[in-house]
Formats: sequence, structure tokens, C-alpha cells
Amino acid sequence: MNVARANAAVRIPPATAASATVPIGSTISYPRNCNPKEKIMRMWVRSAFAATMMLGAAGIPALADDITITVWGQGDCPPENCLGAAMVEAFEKANPGIKVNLVQQPVDGYFTNLLAQSVIKRGPDVASMWAGGYMDQFKPYMADLHKYVPDNILDSVNGVDFFSEGYNHKNAVYAAPGTAQWYIGYYNKKVFKDAGIDAVPTSWDELAADSKLLKDKGYIPIVQGAVDGGASFAAWEDWSYLATALPPGDWSKMLSGEMPYNNPTMVAQLTKWNQLFKDGYFNADAYNSPTALEDFIAGKAGMYLGGGSWQAGNLAKAMGDDVGIIVPPYSDTPTKAAVSFAGGGYAVMNYSKNVDAAGKFAAFTLSDEGQTVIAKFDAPTRAGFPNSNPLLNDMATLSGKADTVNYPMFDNFTQAPVTDALARNVPQALVGQMSPADVLSSMDAAYASLPADQKKPISFGN
Repeated sequence: MNVARANAAVRIPPATAASATVPIGSTISYPRNCNPKEKIMRMWVRSAFAATMMLGAAGIPALADDITITVWGQGDCPPENCLGAAMVEAFEKANPGIKVNLVQQPVDGYFTNLLAQSVIKRGPDVASMWAGGYMDQFKPYMADLHKYVPDNILDSVNGVDFFSEGYNHKNAVYAAPGTAQWYIGYYNKKVFKDAGIDAVPTSWDELAADSKLLKDKGYIPIVQGAVDGGASFAAWEDWSYLATALPPGDWSKMLSGEMPYNNPTMVAQLTKWNQLFKDGYFNADAYNSPTALEDFIAGKAGMYLGGGSWQAGNLAKAMGDDVGIIVPPYSDTPTKAAVSFAGGGYAVMNYSKNVDAAGKFAAFTLSDEGQTVIAKFDAPTRAGFPNSNPLLNDMATLSGKADTVNYPMFDNFTQAPVTDALARNVPQALVGQMSPADVLSSMDAAYASLPADQKKPISFGN
């Protein structure tokens, strides 16, 4: 799991915008005929010897014993559910001559701290990294992983292009993405059944109709709140799905300044979103409720739409078979969108005094053995390693459908001032504290304030 995203009170915005051509259809490439609920997928657990042979074939020099490397993670890592700790334990077992010092850094200020330490070459050997614009400022300090990971492995990794130069893994690869992630909503199957709803809504009209049924039954139709500990709810999940009313090519235009954020489509989307709140289909304290997820888990609400895959583990554990995934149906026609992206990756810092040992750790993340460890906690980035959580497998199946349009996570590509305006003002559009036009104009103003070198073109296809 991307612990940083799961525990972040405020996501740290990128310093610059990404500038590259991104093949939107390739964001997630799970086999389309591979439904984890219908087909038993084989898993191969390679021995430590096999993993070592694979790394050796990639050209990693022989290492002396008793090497210690430092790995920086982000956020809390509870002992009972810490992917980073499990990865370290498995790596040390497979590489007895290398010890790993795992340091969980605070999310707030993480990238600022990492950059400051990297400039003076005193940062970690391996650093947790996010893709897109978050990564750009660190390119001078990261090693190309081609030296450590065979090409056939890189070719099989979902999301690796987003961690690569020019968003093409045939160029330099700066980090090994350990997990696949989704922005996604959740619904309570038991609550839906009690309200007489037998299918999830797929459009604005269906969402309003089902919300009325839920409200009439005494449930909160949609719950929202400051679930990550911030001053308000995190808006990037909802925003990304609201923006799927536009084709991927228009995302490119908004991010590049060619199309204003304050355009008729986005004004209409935010207006319809706010209407749900006006009609009483959200909890009254949606802006900053501290108990939104608890209320959803307790069966007080039918839907929680502003969520992500990093919450799947806790929700499945708490709700069992009563919880299911739902694509936020912010669409005039039945939605076909999925917002998916590579989760956090491990970057090898090129100033490391033990760069080859650090390279072995990053490569282990993508090995069969490493992916098997990840599958115990989250959705791996290579096919063939199914997670035990059916919610994550359902997300992978959703992204692999022939008619699904896979969008990336919008905020991974916004420039810092635009990200700030999005996070600060979009929640106010939901609860009616700012008009949609004013919210969108604030994002346009933030873009206009950028220096010229941050106004770069970016393309997500048509």
C-alpha cells in the first residue's frame, strides 16, 4: 500500500508540471480476460537463489557482506499492516549480506526534506517516490534502474512508464512501482438491499434517484469528510472523476493552459455535485466530518465516493462481504471511467555509497518474490500475483475491461499552486461556500501565476 497516500493529511504538490506524452490506455494493463473471481490465477514464488540469479543477470556487481542501506518510507507503518517492513524482512532473507534500516518519514514536508538532503547528498540510499510531477525535481539524484532490473521484467510492470523519462520505460527508469492504485468509491451492499437498490448507479440521474431511496429509508446517501485528518475532505479523488466528463485530450489542455478550468463542462459538473448536497444527499458536515468513514462502516450511509484503493484493506476487514466498489457516477451517460495510477515506488539515489545494494532492493520490489509479498497487502504492479482482497481484484478487473477508459490521477500532474487551489477550493464547491465558476477561476488564476518554465505541454491522448 502507498502508505504516504493513505496517511497523508495534505498531499505534497509537485514542484513542476510533468511534460510528456502519456498513452492513456496503458495506465493499467491487467489481462482483460483475467477475472480474479472467475479464474484461479497461478502464482510462482521464486526462491532466494532464483531472485539472486535474476538480479545478477541484470548486471549487478557482486557485493561485500555486512552492507547497510537506509530506506525512507512515508507516513505511519503499523506493525500489523506494514508493507515496507514485510518487504525489508523478505529482502534481508533473500540477501543475507545486506541489512536495511527502514525509516518512516512524516508525510508533511517529505519531498521538501528529501530534496534538501539530496542536494547535499545526505539523503537515503532508497527513497519512497510518487510518479508524475512529484518526481521531476529528483531526476538529477536518481539512478536508472535498467542496470538492476531486466528488460523483460520492466516490460511487464503496470505504471512503470509514469516513473520513466518521457513516460517511456525504454528510457531511464527512476523508480520501481510496487503497487497499483485507484481512486474509487465504495458502497454498502446491505444498506443498498434494505433500500431496494439492486444495482449501483452509473450516472447523475441514477445517483440522484438512488440517493432519494436511501434518504427516504433513513440513511445518509453519500458520506464525505476529513477522513485523512486534514481541515477538509481531500478533493482530488472526486475531482478526477468529475473531470472524466471531458476526454483525456481535454485534460491535457487544462493542465497545459490551452483550455481554462473554468469551462462550461466543469461548471456543469460542479453544479450537479453541489445539487446533491443541496438536496440533502450528503451528510451536512461533509466538508470536514471527522467520522465519515466510521459512519459508512457502521452502516449509517450508503456510499462513500471520494475514496481510494489504499482504504480497501481496512474496509474489507471491517465490513466483510457488505462492502463493494463503485465508480463515482459523475456522468450524464453510464460512466466507463476508471482513475488508476502507479502507487508509490522505490527510487535508488545515485549519491548512495551503496548504490548497487540499493539497486538490489528496488529490483526485489519487482521480482516474483517481492510481488508476492506486496500481494499480501496491496495490488501488485505485475499480473499473476492476485491479492487476497476481493475489492482490489475488482478494481483490477474494472481497469482491464475492454470498454473502460483509464484516466491517471489528475493531481499528480498539476503544478503546486494549482494543486493548492484545487485542494482548498473544490471542497467548498460541494457545500456551496464558493460558486463553481469562482472555484474554477481560482485554479485558472493559479495557473496564470506560474513561471514560464512550469507552463509545459502534456498529452494524455485524444
